[in-house]
Amino acid sequence: MTDEEVTATFYGVHILTFEDSDAALTHDRRRAIAALSAFYRTECGERLTNVTRHPDLNLSTGWVQYDARDDDIWVVPTTADHPSARPVTWFSP
Repeated sequence: MTDEEVTATFYGVHILTFEDSDAALTHDRRRAIAALSAFYRTECGERLTNVTRHPDLNLSTGWVQYDARDDDIWVVPTTADHPSARPVTWFSP
Protein backbone atom coordinates (compact mmCIF):
# COMPACT_ATOMS: atom_id res chain seq x y z
CA MET A 1 0.00 0.00 0.00
CA THR A 2 1.32 3.43 -0.90
CA ASP A 3 0.57 6.90 0.42
CA GLU A 4 -1.40 7.55 -2.78
CA GLU A 5 -3.81 4.75 -1.91
CA VAL A 6 -4.44 5.97 1.64
CA THR A 7 -6.69 9.01 1.93
CA ALA A 8 -5.63 9.81 5.50
CA THR A 9 -4.34 8.26 8.71
CA PHE A 10 -5.79 9.04 12.14
CA TYR A 11 -4.74 7.37 15.40
CA GLY A 12 -2.60 4.95 13.40
CA VAL A 13 -5.58 3.75 11.31
CA HIS A 14 -5.48 4.18 7.54
CA ILE A 15 -8.64 5.58 5.92
CA LEU A 16 -9.64 4.68 2.38
CA THR A 17 -12.40 6.52 0.49
CA PHE A 18 -14.64 5.24 -2.26
CA GLU A 19 -17.64 6.61 -4.16
CA ASP A 20 -20.26 4.97 -1.95
CA SER A 21 -18.42 4.20 1.28
CA ASP A 22 -15.29 4.72 3.31
CA ALA A 23 -13.13 2.21 5.13
CA ALA A 24 -10.82 2.04 8.13
CA LEU A 25 -8.13 -0.63 8.01
CA THR A 26 -8.89 -2.23 11.37
CA HIS A 27 -11.44 -4.59 12.89
CA ASP A 28 -11.42 -2.65 16.16
CA ARG A 29 -14.73 -0.76 15.94
CA ARG A 30 -13.68 1.83 18.55
CA ARG A 31 -10.53 2.69 16.60
CA ALA A 32 -12.46 2.66 13.31
CA ILE A 33 -15.09 5.05 14.67
CA ALA A 34 -12.42 7.34 16.16
CA ALA A 35 -10.41 7.44 12.92
CA LEU A 36 -13.46 7.88 10.68
CA SER A 37 -14.84 10.54 12.99
CA ALA A 38 -11.54 12.46 12.90
CA PHE A 39 -11.43 12.11 9.11
CA TYR A 40 -14.96 13.44 8.65
CA ARG A 41 -14.40 16.25 11.16
CA THR A 42 -11.09 17.47 9.72
CA GLU A 43 -11.41 16.63 6.02
CA CYS A 44 -15.17 16.93 5.40
CA GLY A 45 -16.29 19.38 8.09
CA GLU A 46 -18.94 16.91 9.30
CA ARG A 47 -19.62 15.04 12.53
CA LEU A 48 -20.50 11.37 12.82
CA THR A 49 -22.97 11.56 15.69
CA ASN A 50 -25.25 8.85 14.29
CA VAL A 51 -22.36 6.41 13.95
CA THR A 52 -21.18 6.85 17.51
CA ARG A 53 -24.72 6.32 18.80
CA HIS A 54 -25.62 3.39 16.51
CA PRO A 55 -22.43 1.89 15.04
CA ASP A 56 -24.11 -1.33 13.88
CA LEU A 57 -26.32 0.60 11.46
CA ASN A 58 -23.46 1.88 9.32
CA LEU A 59 -20.42 -0.32 10.05
CA SER A 60 -19.48 -3.77 8.84
CA THR A 61 -16.21 -5.66 9.03
CA GLY A 62 -14.46 -7.91 6.58
CA TRP A 63 -11.16 -8.65 4.87
CA VAL A 64 -9.61 -7.09 1.77
CA GLN A 65 -6.49 -7.49 -0.31
CA TYR A 66 -4.78 -5.06 -2.65
CA ASP A 67 -4.78 -6.03 -6.28
CA ALA A 68 -3.48 -3.86 -9.12
CA ARG A 69 -5.89 -4.60 -11.95
CA ASP A 70 -6.70 -3.13 -15.33
CA ASP A 71 -10.02 -1.73 -14.12
CA ASP A 72 -8.27 0.29 -11.35
CA ILE A 73 -10.05 -1.62 -8.58
CA TRP A 74 -7.25 -2.23 -6.14
CA VAL A 75 -9.15 -3.25 -2.99
CA VAL A 76 -10.99 -6.53 -3.38
CA PRO A 77 -12.81 -8.63 -0.78
CA THR A 78 -11.02 -11.76 0.37
CA THR A 79 -11.05 -14.29 3.19
CA ALA A 80 -9.20 -14.06 6.48
CA ASP A 81 -6.90 -16.93 5.55
CA HIS A 82 -5.57 -15.25 2.39
CA PRO A 83 -1.84 -14.45 2.83
CA SER A 84 -2.27 -10.75 2.02
CA ALA A 85 -5.62 -10.21 3.80
CA ARG A 86 -6.04 -6.97 5.74
CA PRO A 87 -8.81 -6.24 8.26
CA VAL A 88 -11.29 -3.57 7.24
CA THR A 89 -14.28 -1.83 8.77
CA TRP A 90 -16.57 -0.39 6.11
CA PHE A 91 -18.60 2.74 6.78
CA SER A 92 -21.60 3.50 4.59
CA PRO A 93 -23.07 6.94 5.41
